[in-house]
Amino acid sequence: MHRSYNVIRRGQVEEDNKGMLRDARPNLGATDVTFDKRSKTMPNSITKGTVTEEEISRMVWKAFGEKALEARELKEGYFNIAYRIRLRNRDMVLKIAPSPEIQIMTFEKNIMFSEVSSMGMVSSRGEVPVPRVLFYDNSKSIIDREYFFMEMLRGQSLSSVQDALSPERKEEIYRQLGRYTRQLNRITGEKFGYYGQPDRQGGDWYAVFRDMMRDTFSDARRKDIVMPVEEGAVLRLLERDRTILEAVNIPRFVHWDIWAGNVFIADDRIEGIIDFERCLWGDPLMEVGFRNYERSSAFYEGYGIEALTGEEKRRARWYDVYLALLWCLETDYRGYDNRDFYHLGCRAVLDGMDDLR
Repeated sequence: MHRSYNVIRRGQVEEDNKGMLRDARPNLGATDVTFDKRSKTMPNSITKGTVTEEEISRMVWKAFGEKALEARELKEGYFNIAYRIRLRNRDMVLKIAPSPEIQIMTFEKNIMFSEVSSMGMVSSRGEVPVPRVLFYDNSKSIIDREYFFMEMLRGQSLSSVQDALSPERKEEIYRQLGRYTRQLNRITGEKFGYYGQPDRQGGDWYAVFRDMMRDTFSDARRKDIVMPVEEGAVLRLLERDRTILEAVNIPRFVHWDIWAGNVFIADDRIEGIIDFERCLWGDPLMEVGFRNYERSSAFYEGYGIEALTGEEKRRARWYDVYLALLWCLETDYRGYDNRDFYHLGCRAVLDGMDDLR
């Protein structure tokens, strides 16, 4: 999930949050498969779990009928565990879902299916560059978790290179990102709601979004998490804005996580967009480019608009609050070893609610 607030991004924290611990997960030992032991600085998440060398070898053999020469854990993610897999003549990425024994948030249910299916849908249209899914296995015959292999992009994430880009080049990339986001949002569905949860979808965006807000408080109660605002106060204020949410009457495909870490750059252009797992059918204003902390005039230009209307700004602010409520939950559901991100989410919720009152 994108984590930006007041120009905070993964790899950056507010001045008073520089104490956030970033523990690296150790890699596995190796025999015929080499497991790279270089560490990255990322929070340790219990949703990743562990897999054995033998299990990875069996996954690779089932998918491609050959042995892996190397399996290197990729540390950037917060939810799935991922590896760079090297075969004789190509590299690829292996993503493995959390164990079913791990308690996850309501919106995270069935998200590996969502990622695989939506990437196939987007790829088939040929308008937005995405890695090709090479193999998907939900049989749980090797391990009690879903997994899939996808193409390895050759470029680097925008988050890792954007500081070295000239202002002109960076603006062009964000214009391109705006165009690609608009292309994604042009895909329409039949109902609103999370892509992989058809049983929770509906024809009224206000009702679906209200249920999404309620889910955050239900998830909080499951783990006795103290939220910064009362559920009733949020829902009453949301009801007051019902008409501006009901104005959204076409379910549009929303990636919802196109932050700079999920955009890969090669030859000074966008090579691919990744991490579709949290996609949904909803309001395009949920996209990262419309968050209150992420305003880029180049993105807006590429998307084809100059500015949001007053009602659109208000809807976008509601989506800021929803995202921040999820931030309040993440520390406990991921098992992070300090509460910094929880406190960051609480402040963002309170700021958003103050703006909406």
